[in-house]
Amino acid sequence: MILYLVQATQPDIIHSFNYLARFEMKTEESHWRALNHLVNYIKTTRNQELVLHSNRRREEMKIYVDANWGGEGWRSQHGYCGFLMGFLVIWNSRRKSCIVASTFQAEYMALSFRVKEALWLFHNIEEVTGLIRPTILSDNQLAGNAGSRKKSRHIKREFHIINELVVNRKVNMEWVDTKHQLVDIFTKGLGKINIQPFIKAMSGLWGVY
Repeated sequence: MILYLVQATQPDIIHSFNYLARFEMKTEESHWRALNHLVNYIKTTRNQELVLHSNRRREEMKIYVDANWGGEGWRSQHGYCGFLMGFLVIWNSRRKSCIVASTFQAEYMALSFRVKEALWLFHNIEEVTGLIRPTILSDNQLAGNAGSRKKSRHIKREFHIINELVVNRKVNMEWVDTKHQLVDIFTKGLGKINIQPFIKAMSGLWGVY
């Protein structure tokens, strides 16, 4: 049941769900307490909705991407969410098995992995509707300069898909301030107060930055 909520209606619980899922085969009392806390949160937010509006700009196609480096086991947590005409239509968060050496590498890999996942949906829609190419938003300084950073030379070739997409003008890249990076709630625990602005933005109550 919780998995259905994560995938279909309530993206704000994806980080908590993914974390608890790691201990499915080795559950301790602390994990049961955390699960109970998550269930109570779901109960208190049962009236929360993903809102669709009819007055959004037709050409908007945005993908927010973020990564949390230096987490448990030094493995990064990647997350993304995609908006079409201001509507939240796709989201995901995953913990990578490989270890990265810096925030730059974590963000760069997140852009490659998560953008590749999301683009199939947006490109299919673009062929049908004629919408403009998606805009990728990241709070890392590599956004807008992804192909020219010397640090990227040490990253495996398979992760350089983002360079190719930018160079071939398949996507736009923009920097977004960390406080407006909606995917923060997918990669780290923010607490009840700090999570509220992100929930309101993703539900459509505040729109998309």
